[in-house]
Amino acid sequence: MVGCKLYSNKVTDEMKLVKLNEKEWLHRQGYSKKILFTEDDLKSKGNIVQIVRNEAHTEIKPHYHQRMIEIYHILEGNAIVFCGDLRSRVEPGDTLLCEPGEVHGVVNDTDEDFVFAVFKINAKDDDMVWA
Repeated sequence: MVGCKLYSNKVTDEMKLVKLNEKEWLHRQGYSKKILFTEDDLKSKGNIVQIVRNEAHTEIKPHYHQRMIEIYHILEGNAIVFCGDLRSRVEPGDTLLCEPGEVHGVVNDTDEDFVFAVFKINAKDDDMVWA
């Protein structure tokens, strides 16, 4: 089968399929994440797609990236997200762009989890700086 890839036990024709329930949550400081596509999957150095879960009544502390751009697309729940001078309560369907050097974070002051997709552009392991 030329051009077919095997992901998450599914054979697809030129499509990469990831089943969210087949990925592990990786626990970090104030949040958990599931990496959906690595730069190898995307054949694009420095680009990553992941899902982030910010549990009820927790926060992702202020931080910034020296080189990386992050795009957040909100999937579930609502929370206060800040990025640069913008501070806003966001909800499913909203999308936010954080440029390199912009301090950003999340405050989940609700009783439910806040879940969002993160598209990382020009990602590097040593690029996060806690503000």
